[in-house]
This record gives sequence, C-alpha cells and structure tokens, in this order.
Amino acid sequence: MKIKSFLFSALAFAACVACQEKASILTPSQVSLDPLIIKVSADGETKTAALTANCDWEVSGPAWAVVEPASGTGNTTISIIVSANDGKERDGEVVVTAKDAKSTAKLLVVQSGVAAVDPGPGPGPGPDEPQGTTIKTAEQLAAFITDAPTLAAGEEWTVEADIDCGGTKISPIASFSAILDGKGHKIYNFVVESADSKAGLVITNNGTIKNIVFGSSDGKTYDGKSSISFVDGGSGDYAGLVADNAGVLENVTSFVTVNFVAPAEKSSDYMGLGGIAGTASGSGSFVNCTNGASLNASGTLVQEMGIGGILGYTQSSDVRITSCVNVANLTINVPIKKVVMIGGIAGRTNGTIVIDKCENKGEIAYDQAENPSTWMAIGGIGGVFYNGITITNCKNSGRISSNLQQVTRAGGILATLNRGGLIQGCENSGEVVINQAEANANWQAAGGIVGSQEREDAAPAVVKGNTNTGKVTITMANNTTAHQNRVSAGGILGIGTLFTEVSGNTNKGAVSIENKGTADSWAGGVIGAMVSTTNDYPTAISANVNEGAVSCKTSDDVASIAGGVIGNNGYYPTKTDNTKITLTGDKNTGAVTCANVGKAGSIAGYNLGTLTNCVAGGSVNGTKLDDANFATLIQGAASSGTATGTTLAK
Repeated sequence: MKIKSFLFSALAFAACVACQEKASILTPSQVSLDPLIIKVSADGETKTAALTANCDWEVSGPAWAVVEPASGTGNTTISIIVSANDGKERDGEVVVTAKDAKSTAKLLVVQSGVAAVDPGPGPGPGPDEPQGTTIKTAEQLAAFITDAPTLAAGEEWTVEADIDCGGTKISPIASFSAILDGKGHKIYNFVVESADSKAGLVITNNGTIKNIVFGSSDGKTYDGKSSISFVDGGSGDYAGLVADNAGVLENVTSFVTVNFVAPAEKSSDYMGLGGIAGTASGSGSFVNCTNGASLNASGTLVQEMGIGGILGYTQSSDVRITSCVNVANLTINVPIKKVVMIGGIAGRTNGTIVIDKCENKGEIAYDQAENPSTWMAIGGIGGVFYNGITITNCKNSGRISSNLQQVTRAGGILATLNRGGLIQGCENSGEVVINQAEANANWQAAGGIVGSQEREDAAPAVVKGNTNTGKVTITMANNTTAHQNRVSAGGILGIGTLFTEVSGNTNKGAVSIENKGTADSWAGGVIGAMVSTTNDYPTAISANVNEGAVSCKTSDDVASIAGGVIGNNGYYPTKTDNTKITLTGDKNTGAVTCANVGKAGSIAGYNLGTLTNCVAGGSVNGTKLDDANFATLIQGAASSGTATGTTLAK
C-alpha cells in the first residue's frame, strides 16, 4: 500500500469590508472538508465528506472519480464516486476551491489495487519462522531496523505481536520511506542513543508509520525504560520519537522519554523538542497521534527553541496536525539565553499550517528562576505561530503557567499569534497563569484563548467563535515596565494590535491582574487591550460576550484599567493614531472591579474608540447596573470615546 505525502493548504483569508462608523467586520472566505483521508476498495465505492463553507465553491477530483455536486454555496455533503481499479493502488486529491480563490481544502482518496507487489529484499528470517514482511519478535524487529533505510518507498511491513525489546540499545533508523503498520501492537523496553545532531527512533521519516504504541507494555502507561537521547549525554538540534517527520504519522502513541541537551554554542538557527517529532519538513502530517511522554531539556538554550507535546518546531508551510492529543505534563526548567516557545501540541510554527481537532490535557509549565532571556511563550496548543496559522476546533484543559522574570506571553490555546491566521471554534478550560515573584520591567500578556496578537499581514488575524472558562491571572511583585504593551490580561485575548477581527467569542472565566508596581495594567473580560496604530489595518470587535469577573489592581491604583468586554480600547503609549477601534454588539454581565474608578466600565474601562449597540450589565465596583445608572457605567469616566445604542442587559 502506498499513501503519498501530500499537501494540505492552509486557509487563506480575504477581508469583506462593510463600513459602519469607521469599523470593519472582516469575514474571510473559508472552505474545509471532513474527513481528510478516505480509503476505497479496488471494486470501487461511493464515499461522502462534509463540506463546510461560507462562500461559493467549486470541486475537482481525480480522473477516476466523480464528485457531486461539482459546485455550490455554503455547507453540504459531497459524494465521491470511485470507479473500479484493476491495477496497483492509486491515490488522488479532491480539491474544494472558494470562487474567489482565497481558500482551498483537500481530501486524499486512496484506492486499493489488485496487482501483486514485489516486496523486494527484506531482513532475513527470524529464529521461529520465515521473515516475509511481518515482525513478531525482538530479533525480527532488530533485523527490520537494520534494513529499514534500504526499504523501497511504499513497501509495507506489519507488526503482528507486542514486542518487549528487553532493555536493548537501539541505533536510530537514519531514514525511512516504507510503510510500517503496527496493527495496534506495542513496542517497548528499549533505549535509543543517537550520534547524529538529531535524536529519534527514526531520524528522518519520509514514509508512513501508523497504528502503533511505543514505550508502553499496556498501551496506557510508561514502561519505565524506553528513552531517546544523544550518545553519552551529548547535545543536538532536534529530538523526538521521530527527529524529523516529512511523511505520515497516523495513530501513533508514544510514552518514550525524550532527553534533549542544548549545545553550549549555537549550532543552528533553531532547535526543536517534541514527544512525537522534533521538527517536520516537507509535507509531514500527524493524524490521531497521542503523546504521553516526558520531555526533558537540559543545558542552557543559546538559540531559539520550540517544545511541543506533538511537534517541537517547523519551518514548513505544508504540515497538518489533525486529531492529536497530548496527555503528558510538560514542565520545562532549562535556563534560556534566547527565546523558548512551548505548546501542548506544537512549540513554534513558521508556515501556513493547519491544526484541527487537537487537544491538550497535560499541565504545561515553565519553572525557572534564572532570567537571562529576551522573552518566552507558552500555550495549551501552541507557543508562537507565524504566517497564517489555522487552529480550529481545538481544546485545552491543562493548566498553563510561567514564572519567568522576563517578557511572557501565555494563552489557553496559543501564546502568540503573529502575521495573520485564524483561531476558531476552540475551547479552553485550563487556568492561565503568569506569576512573577521578583521586580522587573518587562511587558506581559495572558489570554484565555490567545495571549498576544501582533504584526499585520495581507489578511486579518481572526479570533472567532471561541469559548474560555478558565481563570486568567497575572500576579507580579513589582512591575514597572515602560514598554508600550504594558501588562494585559483578557478572557479571550490579552493584547491585540493592527489587522484583527475578534468576534463571536464567549468568556466565562475570571480575569485578574495584581501588580504591586506602577506599570499600566489592563484587564478585560474579552480583551485586555486592543490598539490600532494605523488606518490601513482596521480592527473589528463584535458580538463577544463576557460573563466572568474582571479585576485589576496596581500599587497606586492610578495605573489600573478594567472593563467587562475590553480593558483598554485604543490607548497606546507614545502613539496618537489609535482611536479607530469600534466594538459592535458586545455584551457583559460580569462584575468589574478596579480602584481607578475613572477607568472602570461594564463594556470598556478606558475607551478612545466607539462602542455601538452593546449590552451592558453586571456590576462596576460593587454597583449593579440598572435603568437609572447603566448609561454612566458603560465606560470609565475618563474615556473620550463614544457609546451609542447601548442597552441594559436583562
């Protein structure tokens, strides 16, 4: 059987601008398919897939299949009618394209064949029976590992029994292009030591590894022995069960401890540590993978590093992570002189990749007293994602925390969203915590969904239809930062800038900042602070709801701002062109507490923009909003922005 590596295009975004009092509601065209892979028998079959779209679309498919309907508008179910195949296995793509060509979705169709396939030379027979292309014993597994780099692309091997390796040291497989189907079996009790700059059971995977459990005898817990490390405690750049995945990892579960030692001197631009893969290149994909492994980092990081339960770091734009889960608690305490980015699923991505239906259940924590770094990022799904990332339908229930005495961005789903992208349909129930016990002058941002959104792109950054129920807390001994971003916390977004849409989100978690210093601190039930530094990149905030309590306190109270929907709407120190932000139809029913009474409000604490048709409720500093007072409590008295059409929440 041969499943080709294929490209999953990330969603492109196009802004449809509808002007209303200088605000823009941004609705990018988007199409998606579920499932992403279907398998068809050689006799031919008809399969279906769910197509979700908010636009007109067209569908194309391989020559040997008919797709119906071929075009349409909005959501539907498509039928893929595959004809009989009397040759070898074949595959092809069904491609849905938005009529404006701004979004595409792909589904891989794999059809079995009837032609015999010569398996070619393989490892010799085991002690009990002829080898063939099956693996049943530790001896047969050892022979397979030896010959694995020479196996032909697409050649299929199967594991037919659970295998106890007896604590054996295994040299890593340098490269793998064939297919290994574990049939649900377990391989455990082994040690891998790599003399390469990459460490893993497989250094580079260009093939398919599927349906297999590593490092556990029962499929549920760690075997206490299996590990991956560099030879003699040496250092390297990437480490994971697979060091570099350029192929397919499907239904792979790992409990194998991964030990990473940072090099004393910079050896490459980036480093990656992951439970399933250290890095991913080419069109690497991860489907239904689970990480239960411990990730141990030591040494001192002198270059950027991504750490993730599934994937550490990738520069590729053609990676897809679907229905993967991290169940391990990841506590990282390595000293850092550069940036570290930590996520339950992925640490850092640099391309327009897609992460869909993934979940983090483990506690993700950075615990280190030393503070020589520039900044760090930590999130339930990801650390820092650049250049048009798409995160949809993901969940986090693990506690997210950092005590680094430096700039920290923390998010229940994503710590930092950079240069466009889409975060939609995600849920966070885990607590998000920044706790700094020492005085510092660094800006901080925490959010129930996204900690920080930064930098413009050709398409907007969209944070849409997400829900947070976890607490968001920033506690600082004495923060005196003069950085423009100051200190911000929000139930959905900590701080956002430039080309952004935040719409249809709901927060039910408490949001609080306690700063024993005098730095400006901004807390909001939905957004801590939103700033727009140029008219060229409009910001749209609409239809968000907050039900959680919001509080903010600084040492002199003068620097604190708190709002039920948004804390700081438009104020950006040293910037003057920052009053263009409009909130439309947002609602608050939570309690707002802020000793700076001039900058506390049910909708906005300090508003320099426009509030339109919002619904104000809850309480402000203990005063419940009612018909007589709500108009005066919509926004802080120090606000210079306008509030029109606002009504009282009933």
